[in-house]
Amino acid sequence: MASLTRSQQEKLQDCINIAQELREAALVMPRTDSGIGSDQEEPHHITILQLKRELKKCQQALAADGEVFSQKELELKVLQDQILTLIQENQEHLESFKEAQETNKLQNEKMVEQQLLIDQLKDKLEKLTVTTASVSRGACGDGPAAVTFARRPYSVPLTNSLVHSIHMAPGLESRKVHTSPPTYSLARVMAGFQTRRQMILGHIEDQDEVLHCHFSDQSDEEERNTNSKKKSAFRRSINRTWTRKQGLLCSPLQLDDLQFQMHESNLPNETILQTDTSRVINMQKLKNSELRLSEAKQKIRELALNIKMKEELIKEVVKTGNDSQSVSRQYSLKITKLEHEGEQAKMELAETQKQLQELENKELRDIAEKAKLQKEFRKKMDAAKLKVQVLQKQQQDTKKLASLSTQNEKRATELEQTVNHMRHQQAQLQKRLISRTGRRLKEKRSYHKQERSIVTREEPFGNQETKI
Repeated sequence: MASLTRSQQEKLQDCINIAQELREAALVMPRTDSGIGSDQEEPHHITILQLKRELKKCQQALAADGEVFSQKELELKVLQDQILTLIQENQEHLESFKEAQETNKLQNEKMVEQQLLIDQLKDKLEKLTVTTASVSRGACGDGPAAVTFARRPYSVPLTNSLVHSIHMAPGLESRKVHTSPPTYSLARVMAGFQTRRQMILGHIEDQDEVLHCHFSDQSDEEERNTNSKKKSAFRRSINRTWTRKQGLLCSPLQLDDLQFQMHESNLPNETILQTDTSRVINMQKLKNSELRLSEAKQKIRELALNIKMKEELIKEVVKTGNDSQSVSRQYSLKITKLEHEGEQAKMELAETQKQLQELENKELRDIAEKAKLQKEFRKKMDAAKLKVQVLQKQQQDTKKLASLSTQNEKRATELEQTVNHMRHQQAQLQKRLISRTGRRLKEKRSYHKQERSIVTREEPFGNQETKI
């Protein structure tokens, strides 16, 4: 009796009361005739037995229904607790998904900003290369032009020895000397060429504020030694000869320069101009190669940074993918459980419907009891239907969460593809850098070879001067 509900207890009490009333009525009935009394007691006894049987059946049915209802209530409570836990987990996963989306948005914005900065730096580099090229062209154009338009210095004045030699042999024809005096020696010409080259390079370096040529220590020492030798030769030739200082014609450089004329020298004017232009061109090539090297190094650094950022993104996406996979597995298990529970709920619905039909088919005497039972069964039906609907919604939510893991996997594969592409670009840039460094070394070697060849050309002319 304790496990039954109030309505069931009331129904039981009503049935017991009816049975007691029937018994009292059977006992109180008058017994006039023995034959007639025996005939009347038999049907009453039969009805009492039938009522007792029906009472037992009703009690058993009520007890079974009470047990079923208690079990269903316990299952309902368990399912409600599971539903609450699933809803909480759902909310937590949605919050984590929103946080991951926000982090992805921030990282995408950072990537866009970095790309914009890279584009700006590329534009600035292009502008700088254009300006340096224009300045170097202007400087190289002014230098040789100034050399061609400069006035030649005066020749060596007549000395007493020369006048005496002229007056000593009046009958003899004066010999014409076609060789140039020491004023036009090769050392003097090379010293002037070296000073002009230094002035042009200094002007270019003054205007170039960002990029400077950096040579090795050995090349610097060699240049210093050659400069010291040529300056000493230049000083000797100045001490031997008499010259007149010329005004400055190379106005953009704004430096003092000695101008020379090469019409009477042993070397032709064209070879010296060719060496001058070749040196300037080689220096410009060296600068351009260094610019390209710096650009390639900068690009490699930027690509390395981008690769690191993408790798971090991939790690985060892989972590979220693993989490989502574990969550999807849990939810798949929960989906199977929910499907099983849904099937059980449907079975319970079918059973309750059958019980309703059986109650409707039975002809109960009390209409109120029949209505109460119908209401209770309908309430159970509605609760079971709601339960089925809730389970279906939970199944849909879990399927959506499982689809998120597949999306994360797709995104991770896309990021890996982009990282592989960037690594390929980095390898190509490194190959270009190696090729450009090789070219730069070749240009330096050719430049040093030209300097050595000029020095070797200078030596026989120095010997001729000593002989003269």
